[in-house]
Amino acid sequence: MGINVDTPPASSRRQAHWEKSSSIRSRPRRVLRGWSPDEHFYPIARQPIALHALVTAKGHDARQRVLLQSLYKFLNDIAFVETRVVNEVALAIANDRLPWPFPADLRADVLTVLIDEGYHAYVAIDFMEQVRRLTGVDPLTLPPTLAIEQAIANALVKLPAELHPALRTIAVCIAENSVTKELIDVHREEGLNETFHAVNSDHMVDEVRHCLIFADVLRHLWSVLTTDQRRAIGVILPDFLGDYLNLSLQKQFDMKILATIGLSAAEIETVIAATHLEQDLATYRNVNPIVDKVVTFLRNCGVLDDQVIRATFAEKQLI
Repeated sequence: MGINVDTPPASSRRQAHWEKSSSIRSRPRRVLRGWSPDEHFYPIARQPIALHALVTAKGHDARQRVLLQSLYKFLNDIAFVETRVVNEVALAIANDRLPWPFPADLRADVLTVLIDEGYHAYVAIDFMEQVRRLTGVDPLTLPPTLAIEQAIANALVKLPAELHPALRTIAVCIAENSVTKELIDVHREEGLNETFHAVNSDHMVDEVRHCLIFADVLRHLWSVLTTDQRRAIGVILPDFLGDYLNLSLQKQFDMKILATIGLSAAEIETVIAATHLEQDLATYRNVNPIVDKVVTFLRNCGVLDDQVIRATFAEKQLI
């Protein structure tokens, strides 16, 4: 069968798509030119403590402070995850510095991710500073780490050193195929600041493309690992997911926010108990579709083809 010269390879199509649609190539700087006191900078639907009766009883300004500090953490998390987690792995792949070689076209795709993610971090910090200057409100002390960093650290101690690069790479593949859902879920709700919505939409466009690239990264990496290597990694992935989706850092920061709006220790405990339910991953799966989304992603990339790995996921009630 001859090659259809009219159909460019996937790598060429991806490059053309990146040149046309990547936010760093096609979007202007998002400038915050004004702000109404009636606007909020972070979706209420994504911050449940803002809806609790003890918070709403404190009035409009208190809720605004909750949402503003939530924005700061959201943007800071973006900057951290892009530069400290995703780009560390992307740089290793692009420079062919992993123990397992990647095809040249896939390394080129990952290089576009590296460029995008650095820009996303810049946009996040730039927008945070614009908001700080406009509102006159400084961020609280932000968490020095991320849930995914903690999850990776917890997983690495369970693996031999030679598999650490593979675990880090798979962690990024998972993160890039879950962050898209997180961004899509930041809906354009009434009263949400337009510039925030534009910043978030730009990011979402790029992440949709990234999730496809990192799906190919995972498929390739999984194909070159031995059966024993796959199993060593696969059987710890349920625990990794539990750590990655753990909300303890968010809970700690929410407690700090609530203290700034004048809630007592007892009131803070009440709000947190109502909005941060203690639950295992199987239970969390029933309330957040991101769990099934990640498991489906792993299945589609061949991770669950192995019966030992599949049995581990079944034991954890993830399939």
